This record gives sequence, structure tokens and C-alpha cells, in this order.
Amino acid sequence: MDTTLDPAESFHRGARSVRSRPGPALRGQVLGYHGYRLPDGLRRTRLEVPDGVVTLVIALDGGLRLTAGGPSRRASSFLAGLRTTATRGEHSGGLHGIEVTFCPLGAYRIFGVPMRCFTEAFTDLSDLLGPSAGLLVEQLQETGSWAGRFALLDAVFTSCAEKGGRVSPEVREALRRLGGDCRPQALPGIAEEVGWSARHLRERFGQQVGLAPKAVARVARLQRALRLQARGLDGAEVAALGGFHDQAHCIREFKAMTGLTPTQFSAHRGGLPAGSPLDRVAGRVTSLLLPDPD
Repeated sequence: MDTTLDPAESFHRGARSVRSRPGPALRGQVLGYHGYRLPDGLRRTRLEVPDGVVTLVIALDGGLRLTAGGPSRRASSFLAGLRTTATRGEHSGGLHGIEVTFCPLGAYRIFGVPMRCFTEAFTDLSDLLGPSAGLLVEQLQETGSWAGRFALLDAVFTSCAEKGGRVSPEVREALRRLGGDCRPQALPGIAEEVGWSARHLRERFGQQVGLAPKAVARVARLQRALRLQARGLDGAEVAALGGFHDQAHCIREFKAMTGLTPTQFSAHRGGLPAGSPLDRVAGRVTSLLLPDPD
């Protein structure tokens, strides 16, 4: 297992951030592990944008306040499914835990629960794993190294995958095609290309991905636009190369999905490239730091 120290928090005294890839059996399902420890008093407000991945947070100490289009809620250990809108996460430090990122089909394969149950939602770990959730947290707390914790999660997820959900080849292929061509006009032909009706494809996406194909394409376009913007392209180029109808369409989608205009988003990012230490997934723009509220 490849475990590396992440410099993302190195400028904060006492902070620790360690990232690791999963073992070979879980490659393509689990995208990565991130262990973190943030000292008391390190107040942070992060905006997490739609990124096309499923995230499991396991708190060993401390918790977050999450806001996503409604009242804020306290959360410690939870699964966050796919979203089309941003989430604001706030804390005052004193956090210790592990974040696990999954591709959607990997999460379905491992947990075996219809992914629509997690869409636009935060599901407590106890509701996901039942009575074994508390035992898993205790085992992780008692394990003395990050490598040991990641190995324990590898074993748990590998065991779950052996009896988890079965991924349809048609869903996998449609998801791959959406990743390559996420333009609105490309959607009608994808169901035909995989041999299913549009209705059947939507139903299967709800089961195995969590979002309908149209929503998956929206998230893919946003991520493409964020990567293009991070490379320094102007608004017209981002819209044209990102698969939007025009620049106005791009700006509307930015605002609807992140709560910010492209210009505002870029200002908060401060020139960071896609896949920076601030981001949760390699090659994607997933997060930014917001000013603390007055």
C-alpha cells in the first residue's frame, strides 16, 4: 500500500495529512484514503463542489457542521452520495479521522445498497453498516498507524465487495461515455448505444450510480469547466471546450451548482491547479476555502 505525507496542512502547526491508495483488489472501486488530524482552534470553512465521487468520512474524534441547501446539521461519521449542489463544511479544529473516496460503481459494488438512497444526502455510518459501525470505529481508534488503519479498511471493503451489488456492464459503459462526451446533445444517443431505453437507463443509474444520466453529465461538465478554468482559460473558452451551449449557460450552471460565479470561484481558489493538496480527488477541482464568517 502506497502511503504518503500530504503537505496540504503542513503550514498549520500540529496538523497531519496522510494519503494512500487502496490495495490492488480495490483499485477502480476505492479511489483513495486520506487520514487527517487537525489541532484545536484551527477553524476552517470549506466549500465542497459536485465532483462525481462518493465519500465516506469516519470520525475518530471531532465533527463537522454541514450545510447543503437547507438547515445545517452536525455530523461525525457519514457517507455522502453524489450531489449536484455544493456543501459547506465548517469546524473549529480538533478533528481526527479518515476520508475514503469511491467511484459511484465502486460504492455500489461494496455496500450493495441502491445509490439513490445516498443522493444529495448524508447517511450516518451506523445506518450504513449497522451494529458493526461502532466496532469499526473502535478498531480504527485502537490501531496505532495510518498504514494499519488503511489496511483494516482494505480488508473490510474487500470482504463487503465479495457479497455486494452487481454492476451492469451497460451502466459502466454509459458512465464511461458520459465522461468522454458530456454535452447535452450527446445524451439521447447513449442509451441507444448500450442497447437500453432511456427510461431503463435512468432506473439503472438511480440504482448503481445515484444520479440520472443527465445529472451525471451536468457534474462532468462542471468538473471539466473547473479544470479548464484552473488552467487559465477565459470564460468563452471554458464554455466552448467544457460542453456548454454558450458562456451564459456555463455561468448559470456554475452559480446553480457551486453558489458562486466562475469569477468568484476562481478568486477563492487563488490559482490552485486541479488535484491540488486542497482537493479530495486527484485531477479534479473539489474544494475551496472560504473566509470565516464575521
